[in-house]
Amino acid sequence: MLRRMALLCGVPSFLGMFTFLISYFLVTQDIVALPTYVVVLVSLGFLGLGVVGLSYGVLSASWDEEITGSWLGWSEFTTNLGRMTGAWRSDKSSN
Repeated sequence: MLRRMALLCGVPSFLGMFTFLISYFLVTQDIVALPTYVVVLVSLGFLGLGVVGLSYGVLSASWDEEITGSWLGWSEFTTNLGRMTGAWRSDKSSN
């Protein structure tokens, strides 16, 4: 889980912050004139991917201590997502 979270959250988050450095370099060296909204949207896109990667990293982990999860974690993700949505549905029906 930790490796998946580091990869799927760390890389996009790093790219989101690196976007500011690259755009600063491009603008100060007069290589290209970037509007500020482009820089903000690109960095927000990368940071949003980081949030999605963090969520996938948590949900794709095997929540059973006895069972080792798979490398990609897709079967664990579908199982855990089903458990989570089932808990939400049961909570809504009890109210």
